[in-house]
Amino acid sequence: MHVSAIAAEPPLDAPLPVELVGSRHGWFTGYRRYPVFSPTWVRGRLRLTGTVIACVLVPLVTAVWNASADSRPYGALVQVVVHLLLPCLLTPWLASMVRRRHWAAAREWQALVAVLVLTVASMAAFSLWGAEPVKQWLAERTGTVNADGSRKVVVLSVGVTVAGPDSQATSAAASASDSAGASHTPGGDRPSDWDPTERLVNTVLWAVVAYLLGGGVALSGWRRERTGLRQLQQERDLQRAQAERREAELRLSVLAAQVEPHFLFNTLAGVRSAIATDPARASEMIDRLVDYLRASIPRLRTDGSAQATLGGQLDMVRAYLGLMAARMPRLHYSVQAPAHLLTAPCPPWMLISLVENAVKHGIEPKIGSAHIEVTARCDDDGALAIHIADDGVGFGGSTSGTGLGLGNIRERLQQLHQGRASLTLRARAEGGVEATITLPPDPAVPRPGHPASEHPTPDHSPAMP
Repeated sequence: MHVSAIAAEPPLDAPLPVELVGSRHGWFTGYRRYPVFSPTWVRGRLRLTGTVIACVLVPLVTAVWNASADSRPYGALVQVVVHLLLPCLLTPWLASMVRRRHWAAAREWQALVAVLVLTVASMAAFSLWGAEPVKQWLAERTGTVNADGSRKVVVLSVGVTVAGPDSQATSAAASASDSAGASHTPGGDRPSDWDPTERLVNTVLWAVVAYLLGGGVALSGWRRERTGLRQLQQERDLQRAQAERREAELRLSVLAAQVEPHFLFNTLAGVRSAIATDPARASEMIDRLVDYLRASIPRLRTDGSAQATLGGQLDMVRAYLGLMAARMPRLHYSVQAPAHLLTAPCPPWMLISLVENAVKHGIEPKIGSAHIEVTARCDDDGALAIHIADDGVGFGGSTSGTGLGLGNIRERLQQLHQGRASLTLRARAEGGVEATITLPPDPAVPRPGHPASEHPTPDHSPAMP
């Protein structure tokens, strides 16, 4: 029987999560807060089973001690002690040794079952072949034997009544025992040639006792514990993912808020300055600003999820670059993407953040004409690659960046795609920097060579200002 491994199994000496075992445990049941068959669990269970066994043995020992010296069933008492104490001590100890090995779940399960089977088989074998020789040996040492050397027959009844073989009570008890084989206490002192059927029943009863005292029910608890830990880990992973998603969405909102002020105030200041010197350029800047606000404001309200499209994000980029080109006539740009990719999923606000970085850290510090090119294409394996390339001052040309925006983008990609998406930066041979976002394939987007991707694609680049 296969049992899946637990991703995050707690240490054996540490309590189990409260969600799994609860918090209301007393002195007797406190051991249940720890992993099944752990050392702490074994010690706590021994307190409980030891108390129960003591309650059983004290009346038996008292009855044997109060019987006459020639009819004390020491053998039956020893048999009961062995059948009660050995499974209670042996199986949990061996199972604890197994758990300390920290084997894989399937192997640990097999070893625990083997330990329990070994204990039950040992107790059954002792009942069948070991108990009678022990009783005979004790009878010889204590003098409770007949003239022929065989041990005296003494019955230890359910009522803890001890009597000799000639007693009327003994005869009645033996008769009742013979007529109802399982009605006597397992371990009662009987002749060596008693009924094989009763002997088998007696052995089965002791095997059941060994199974219960040895931890048969606890073995089922081990399986429930493993299943509960796995489910709890899944729930915690889900909660952690949801918390990380909420945090990422919050950072996304902060990122969107960071994009706005950087150029909005500068644009308004440029409009104010151009009104007096170049009214036509001021009018164009206002028109471009309106275009950008129309493209971005609705997405600020609705793109808080990962369901944005490449076409929508490129519209924002195009409007932003148009506004920047109106402010800086030396800036030229192009935005191109095949028509069949415009509906591809694209995380919101990443492209506009990278384009804003290119303008701020690459184009603005540069003297003279500058160019930004934004392109999107589908690789042979279906992955979507979006490139933002500029011919600005390149790495080291600007000292104002902190890398916070790039770090947020990488963390956001990791959260959305678990390592299947990436952001890379490289220096261009002709100068400037190229940033590339690679997104995993989307089944709804045709791959290169597909008929849907072979249709003529209009140029989405605006006219150069």
